[in-house]
Amino acid sequence: MFFTFISIIAIWPDSGKNHDAGLTSAELKLEEKTEKDSTTDSSITTYTFVNAEEKTTFAIDRGYAVRKAVRNSEGKTIEERYFDADGNPVKLYDSYYGVKYEYRDHEVIIKYLDSQGNEMSLTTYSTIVRTLDDDGRAIDDYYYDSDMQPIQYAGYYGIHWDYDNNGWNNRVTYLDKNGQPVLCSSGYAIKEYKRDAAGTITGEFYFDEQGNPTKSSFGEYGQLYEWDENGRISQIMYADADGNAVTNSAGYAIRKYTYYRDGTVDTDMYFDNAGNPVALSKGQYGIRHNGKTTLLMDKNGNVMLCVDNILNGFPFMVVVFGCALCFVMLVLPKGWSILLTCAYVVFILYETLMFRETGNARTNFVLFSYAGNFLKEQSIRVGVINNIWLFVPLGTGLYRIFQKKWVLLIPFVMSVAIELTQYITGLGIAGFDDVFGNTMGGWIGVLVAWTWVKSHREEPPGRATRDRDSGIFIGHVGSRVSTGKKAYEEN
Repeated sequence: MFFTFISIIAIWPDSGKNHDAGLTSAELKLEEKTEKDSTTDSSITTYTFVNAEEKTTFAIDRGYAVRKAVRNSEGKTIEERYFDADGNPVKLYDSYYGVKYEYRDHEVIIKYLDSQGNEMSLTTYSTIVRTLDDDGRAIDDYYYDSDMQPIQYAGYYGIHWDYDNNGWNNRVTYLDKNGQPVLCSSGYAIKEYKRDAAGTITGEFYFDEQGNPTKSSFGEYGQLYEWDENGRISQIMYADADGNAVTNSAGYAIRKYTYYRDGTVDTDMYFDNAGNPVALSKGQYGIRHNGKTTLLMDKNGNVMLCVDNILNGFPFMVVVFGCALCFVMLVLPKGWSILLTCAYVVFILYETLMFRETGNARTNFVLFSYAGNFLKEQSIRVGVINNIWLFVPLGTGLYRIFQKKWVLLIPFVMSVAIELTQYITGLGIAGFDDVFGNTMGGWIGVLVAWTWVKSHREEPPGRATRDRDSGIFIGHVGSRVSTGKKAYEEN
C-alpha cells in the first residue's frame, strides 16, 4: 500500500502549461537599454519585451521577458541570462538559465549557467569549444564534460560547418574524437542543406563518411520542408536519393505539423506519398502533444479512446490498472490466472518492442542516470514509475502460478532480453535503468503474491474448505487428504 501511495504521488501530473496563453514577441515591443560599467570596462544591455501599457511582459515564444547581455570592451557578449516579468531567472528549453562565453584566438568556450549564474552541466555535456574562421563564423564545435574531457554526444564528438558563396551554412559533418567524419546516431556522417534564393532551408540530404548518399536510421535519404507564415516547418516529406517521396521505417512518407502560439508542436499527422492519411502500429494517424504528454489521434484529428491515451493522459492510472491486475491474478482460479499472465507477457513485449521507431543502437549504461532530475521533472518520474509498475503484475502472476523462489529470476532475465533486443534492433534505448526498474517491479509483484498466498494458505479450524485451484476438499486442521498422487499436509 505504501509503495502504491508513493507511486501515485510521484507521477501525479504537474500543473499544466497553457501554450496558447500570453503574447508572442511579434505582439510585443522590444526595448533596449545599455549601461556602462566603468570599473570593468564592460557593459550590460537589457532587452525587455513590453506590452501596449509599457509593462514588462513574458514573450511566450521566446521563453522569457528580459534578456541581459554582458559585453566586454570589444563589444563581444561574455554572458547572457534570461528572466521573467518579475525578474526571476527562467530556464530555456528546459535546460539552462544562461550562457557564458570565453574568447581566445579564433576560439569561443561556451558554458551554461544555472539559476544562480553558476556553471552547470547539461544532460550529456557541459562545455562547447567552438573554432571560428577569420570572418567570425563557427567552423568546429567539440563537446566536453565538466572536467574538460571529450565526450560523445549522439554518436559524435564534434561537428564541422561548411559555407557556400553566399555565406550560408550548406553542410554539417559529424566528427569523431580525432576530427574525422563519423556516423552519428541517426545513421549518417554528413548532412547537406538545400536552400532557396532567399536562403531558407528547403531540405537536407544524408551521406556517409566517404560522401556517398546513405539512409538515415529512419529509412530516408533526405527530407524536404515546407514552412508556415511564422517560419516554422509545417510539413516534412521523406525523400529518396533523387528527392522523391519515400515511405520511412515508421510507415509514412509525409508528416504535417501544427503549433501552439508559443511555437511548441501541437499536432503531427502522418500521410503516404500521395497525401492520404496513414495509420501506424497502434491505429493512430497522428499525435497531439499536451505539454510532455502525447495522445494518439484518429484520422479526423480527434484524440482516440484507447488504453495508451488513458495511461498517458492520466499517469496514475498505470498504478490503478497494475493494482487491479494483481488482484485479479490472485483471486482467479489458477487456470485463468495462467492465461492472464501469458496475455500480460504479450502486452509487455508489445509495449516495449512493437511500438518503437527503429534506428541505430542507442544505449544508456549509466545506472540511476535520472537521479539528479527525478524530483524536478514529472516526466522522468513517470518513466521510472512506469518501468517498475509494468512488471509488478508479471511478478504477481508468476508467483501465483509457480510459488517458487526461482521466479525472481524471470523479471530480470526478461528485462535483459528486451534491452538486448532494443540494442540489436535499434528499437528504443537500451539501458541499465530499465533493467533495474523492471526487475524491481517484478520482485514487488512476487512479494505481493507471496504475502497473499501465505495469508490465504491457513484455513480456520473446525470446518472444511475447498481449494479453488485443485477442487480438493480439505478437512480439519492436522488431517491429511490423499489426492491420488501426493498427500496434502498442512504447513
